[in-house]
Amino acid sequence: MHTNRIALLFFATLFSGNLVQGQEAAANRASDSPWEFSVSQADGKTVRLGSLVAGKKLTVLLLIGADCPLSQKAVTEAAEDLVKAGADSRVNLLGLLVARDDALDIDRLRQEFKVRFPLLLDGKNQVAGKLGVKVVPTAVLLDEAGQVLYQGRINDRVEKLGKRSTVRRHDLREAILDALQGNPVRVAKTEAVGCPVETRPAMPGAKGTVEYHRDIQPMLYKHCAVCHQAKGVAPFPLADYEDATLWAETAIDLIERKIMPPGQAESDFPLADAPSTPTTGEIDLLRRWVSEGMPRGAPPAKSPELPPFDPEAESLGKPDLVLRPDGPMTLAATGDDLYRFMVFKLNLDRELNLRALRFVPGNRKVVHHTLVWWADSASQARIGSEKELQKAFLLPGDQGPGYGQGPMLGKFLKVDAKSLKPQFEQIGGYAPGHGCWKAPPGYAINIPAKTDLLVQFHYHRSGKVETDFSSVELYFAKGKIDADQGLRTTNINDERFLLMPPNQRRRTHCTWPVEDDCQLVTIAPHGHLLTVSQSLTLERPDGTRQNLLHFPNYDFNWQLGYSFRTPISVAKGSKIHVSAVMDNTSANPNNPNKPPQPVFMGESTKDEMVYPFLTIVLPKKSTWNLQKGFASLYRSGILSAALKEEFGLANPVEKSAPVPTAKEKRP
Repeated sequence: MHTNRIALLFFATLFSGNLVQGQEAAANRASDSPWEFSVSQADGKTVRLGSLVAGKKLTVLLLIGADCPLSQKAVTEAAEDLVKAGADSRVNLLGLLVARDDALDIDRLRQEFKVRFPLLLDGKNQVAGKLGVKVVPTAVLLDEAGQVLYQGRINDRVEKLGKRSTVRRHDLREAILDALQGNPVRVAKTEAVGCPVETRPAMPGAKGTVEYHRDIQPMLYKHCAVCHQAKGVAPFPLADYEDATLWAETAIDLIERKIMPPGQAESDFPLADAPSTPTTGEIDLLRRWVSEGMPRGAPPAKSPELPPFDPEAESLGKPDLVLRPDGPMTLAATGDDLYRFMVFKLNLDRELNLRALRFVPGNRKVVHHTLVWWADSASQARIGSEKELQKAFLLPGDQGPGYGQGPMLGKFLKVDAKSLKPQFEQIGGYAPGHGCWKAPPGYAINIPAKTDLLVQFHYHRSGKVETDFSSVELYFAKGKIDADQGLRTTNINDERFLLMPPNQRRRTHCTWPVEDDCQLVTIAPHGHLLTVSQSLTLERPDGTRQNLLHFPNYDFNWQLGYSFRTPISVAKGSKIHVSAVMDNTSANPNNPNKPPQPVFMGESTKDEMVYPFLTIVLPKKSTWNLQKGFASLYRSGILSAALKEEFGLANPVEKSAPVPTAKEKRP
């Protein structure tokens, strides 16, 4: 290829009659190689980047930001990719920290993430600018001459600012293997996703009509900082001027696309916990501030206080009882997400009435979300003793209490659709920004005797070994409680949904009949990675309809519950219509399969379902069986698992997982 380039250059210059000018141009191109730029080492000394190429034919230049969570995970994944490609002895790996990072950041990455390859500083973004890198992490594969062979993401675990549990394509690893074999890199460029590289330096002293301290900081504190602060659940802070200047343009884009703040919903009824959303005027203000150079302005006489990062705790006060599982959970640094059930023992000999239940993650970096049930103590003791389930889905390095999630846990969860006494029932959950479930005044969350709390964890790995020891806080009901009414959680399952064909985008629809007078307290939409929107509509007996909840941008990463400011009275004979839009095309960045594959109904993240949760106030003497939704989900799960295995679409864990025997009772 090198010979061909010289030949083409020669004939071009001969034709133009200016060979000298062509030679000068070639020399200039060589001097523009990334190897010619100087970068800083941790000790402050500068070094030519090319001098660090230790005689190997290939180099991976990994551009990262020390405080970017995706970059932190990338330092581990990039090193693992070289090992898995068998190339760790044949390819250089250099880390390049951009913009405001310094020597302390290098030390922190080395200690926390066990980074063993060289880390360097590109304080002026010269290399990033030369390569056109706009976000970190970005991996660049170069040959000896500094020619770019591949540039983009390490893998496609993330294709937008969010999380996905599985990798469909190892882009960097495949590029390395192509180059080592002497072949052209088949996919030479992909779009990296991550934190922005500072391309528009702020001018703190600029004069403008919009200033940070006067105009921007109050807006960010109002809408964003409850999550975007050092102790918050968001991956980066928006607590000071430097934070705002780095993230402002990204924030504008995400706000305008209604991705941020997450969990935006529409309803005909006032919602008690809807996210605070910037107005059009506030967005225009933010855009004007950026265009004017991001002036700092004069700070106020008294600095404003950050909003509490955990407002639920402040509103509830001190818990009456705190529960923990049998021990902490240790997670390996990398790999697919882990689903794990853990039992929080109550040892109840009587019914317990709660005004609130709150899940508190022990490690917010890895707890993606949870679901909380009460469950029959004897059944959980039997299930938890199964060695096969205890080890299910654990990766090397994972260790802790509980058991793994098999397909529908069919061998163990015996659901009787005719029984009014369930063995388990959901009562809450946690997603970033929302972990508290409260009863309306005068009512209580009822936990039956001889039950424990069962928590399903969705863990997301961070790039280093992590430990989590989460807790559940219980707040006992006080004062006058309606003894004839109970707060119950139920589900609507679209029984007709079994399969989403590939390369299609379609809308589902099901109807849920209301079998007794009740009050609707909370709705939590639920689907998986193909679900892009979900809506629930109330049809009253007279035929009138009202929008209970429309979730226009469903995101699996933000599974929130929405409480109505005043419980909605719903009469027997009403209907609740549930509709979801699913996208099983390549245009859906969350699609777990590339190219798209048939996706069956099921509990796994890579499966799909239409399964919103509802919390209602219902008379305790009611004969309405609220387990029907779960029973139908269980039946569909058995059929779906059989179809997947029949068509060769089940993974090895599913094939070997427990399934019901002929002698076991089925719904």
